[in-house]
Amino acid sequence: MADGVDGGGTMAAPVVQSQRFDSIDVLRGVALLGIFAMNIMTFAMPMAAYSNPTASGSYTGIDRVTYWVVHILFDLKMMGLFSMLFGAGVVIWSRKAESREQVSRLRGLWLRRMGWLLVFGMIHAWLIWYGDILVAYALCGLLVIWWLRRLPPVWLIVIAATFFGIHMLLLAGQGFQAWMLFGESESSAQMRTQANMTAEQLADARLAMQQFMTPTASQYAEQLATLRGGWMENFRHRAEMTIMMQTMAFAFYIFWRVTAMMLLGVALTKMGVLTGERSARFYAVLAVVGYLIGIPTIIAGILFNESHGFNIVKFAGLGMGFNAVGAVPVMLGHVGLVVFVVKSGLLTPVTNALARVGQMAFTNYLTQSILASLIFYGFGLGFAGEFNRLGQQAVVWFVWAVQILWSIAWLSRFRFGPAEWLWRSLTYWK
Repeated sequence: MADGVDGGGTMAAPVVQSQRFDSIDVLRGVALLGIFAMNIMTFAMPMAAYSNPTASGSYTGIDRVTYWVVHILFDLKMMGLFSMLFGAGVVIWSRKAESREQVSRLRGLWLRRMGWLLVFGMIHAWLIWYGDILVAYALCGLLVIWWLRRLPPVWLIVIAATFFGIHMLLLAGQGFQAWMLFGESESSAQMRTQANMTAEQLADARLAMQQFMTPTASQYAEQLATLRGGWMENFRHRAEMTIMMQTMAFAFYIFWRVTAMMLLGVALTKMGVLTGERSARFYAVLAVVGYLIGIPTIIAGILFNESHGFNIVKFAGLGMGFNAVGAVPVMLGHVGLVVFVVKSGLLTPVTNALARVGQMAFTNYLTQSILASLIFYGFGLGFAGEFNRLGQQAVVWFVWAVQILWSIAWLSRFRFGPAEWLWRSLTYWK
């Protein structure tokens, strides 16, 4: 990801292996594999079950244990880590541009690079999976990250905190909406009256919000039947979800959180954190502190939601807020643990394998969506709804093994993964 401009002002080729940062490659591999542990749920079950474990109807025994483990370790943490590493890539990619002419020429390459990423994301979202993140990365990279990348770390962290604060306010707004629509108190009833909503409008608004958080049994069955349907039925559902993800979800959720994590990644790269330039003790402390702050916060959120039966009024705002906040220190804890292992030389065969996965993150990300579509959707094997949460994670482990072996084998013969090669070729026109 660290292409740049050479000292003479000519556009450099992508970096050679000796110029890569091992810690970033390993972190990217961890994030790429970890994010599939979450994404698989939107293939195997209706979307509501992604965040609300009771939506699928079973939340006891091994299902509950699996939800706890996956939610604590992966949910929002891997998306945040992936976003931070995108920010790191921006810094490394542009690091060699010094003169105004070099920066200008590199900016043109960056615009082309993000433009093609946007194209890839649109293809991925509309033809494979509505949960695509590439479109968001391209837009955040174009609109914000490139223009702020040269700020000092302290200002980047301040701006990242501002974006994150806006994200949390919008999440609170979602909670307020749920309270207004579903609350049983006199004040919430008054709010509904002041909104001048007819009974039909109120019912429609409730159904629209329910289907994404606490669907009725009939809504859930309908959504599951769609996943098990043919290509065109899935395409119509995917188109509807993609429009929602690329408009409302992007504007009110994705843009603010993703940009905040990207800016944090830029800052931490400039501080030498993501590139492994700090001491082993620093990363050990980062891991311990991150986990001690983040994990109890997330557990408190799970217990809060369970105590209220994942009631939509409690869950939509405050209930989701615990993980929204706690995910950040846990994500940093993951950074500390992974980079500590890399620096200490422990588990070298494992970290080397993860680095290969990270070097092919673009290819592996797309491959995960293709494989999951063929396994769970009706035009493939049609296994949607057939696996409990542990069974879904068993599929995740199988795909992890395939991608680790595939990445090692491919990079033993080629310099880039197939998608990476295509993206770079379109960026450099060679």
